[in-house]
Amino acid sequence: MKNGACYIRVSTDRQEELSPDAQKRLLLDYARENDIIITEDSIYYELGISGRKTDNRPSFRQMIAAAKSPDHPYDVILVWKFSRFARNQEESIVYKSLLTRSNVDVVSVSEPLPDGIIGKLIERILEWMDEYYSIRLSGEVMRGMTEKAIRGGYQAVPPLGYDRVRGQAPTINESEAQIVRLIFRLFVDEDRSISSIARFLNIGGYPTKRGAHWSTTHLRYLLGNPFYIGKVRWNYCYHHKGESPKPEEKCIIADGVHDPLIDIATFEASKKKLALIKDTQSFTKGKQPAMHWLSGKFFCALCGSHMVYRAPTSRNNAAFHCNGKTRGICDKYNRITVPRLEHDLLAGLEMAF
Repeated sequence: MKNGACYIRVSTDRQEELSPDAQKRLLLDYARENDIIITEDSIYYELGISGRKTDNRPSFRQMIAAAKSPDHPYDVILVWKFSRFARNQEESIVYKSLLTRSNVDVVSVSEPLPDGIIGKLIERILEWMDEYYSIRLSGEVMRGMTEKAIRGGYQAVPPLGYDRVRGQAPTINESEAQIVRLIFRLFVDEDRSISSIARFLNIGGYPTKRGAHWSTTHLRYLLGNPFYIGKVRWNYCYHHKGESPKPEEKCIIADGVHDPLIDIATFEASKKKLALIKDTQSFTKGKQPAMHWLSGKFFCALCGSHMVYRAPTSRNNAAFHCNGKTRGICDKYNRITVPRLEHDLLAGLEMAF
């Protein structure tokens, strides 16, 4: 008898794959026929997740960690197809090699392989085909979405100020639209800072689209979103670079069929002001020392945000400031100088010991 685990994954794209229940049934049937013990705790699920990268697959990482542990709970990992294990040949080879060192096999119940070098060769070919399929599918989806965006099609939930019924153009939600117009007026006409607007909205109980607290990140996106002048923007971020925005010339911006909320002059003034803020921050950011030995170790007692380090200047000592205040979440100015913080911390440690 062997001990085994089952890995069940259903990806986000529409392809010829079995449901989680169907995969589980086939894997358990194979386990019974081959004297492999599977417990409920050794069945790992990944639903609606692509197999291209392991970063977004917590259950997969948990399974690998368990399989490599000194307890050696598994002799074999069962999958419906090798494509369920990974759609990236490089990662597939790496993780299978790690498992092999721990005497754990990966078996596809629908793709039996002969023993020896021929079986390994066929397995590599299957891995390559799985990766090629994934890349090709991704390209087809990207081309289709690009074409839809160029034609002014909608591919996401509309922003604050709009409602959308499936298959129809977004319509203005007047109660939300008042918040959007207020934000632009505060920023452009009254020349308020982004952080002060965030605090104003949070104190006033104005909700975001998802009912969360306002932050400077939310407001930057809103104030630069061309959706509010009747445009559709797509392919806005580098998804492999932490969602950082692309230059405007690399985005797709097309005319939509929804009604605008903001006039073009106001929107252009907002964009110009945002660009000035960005340039100023880019200029000063690199001049500040990066970290202090206490960075990341404590939080604001009022809002729970990190206290972030700021370097000394000609007028002020080095200090930690509430990042929630900077982002517009905290309505109090929580600040402590580094000398006082270090003194109080060391005094507290001496009393404790």
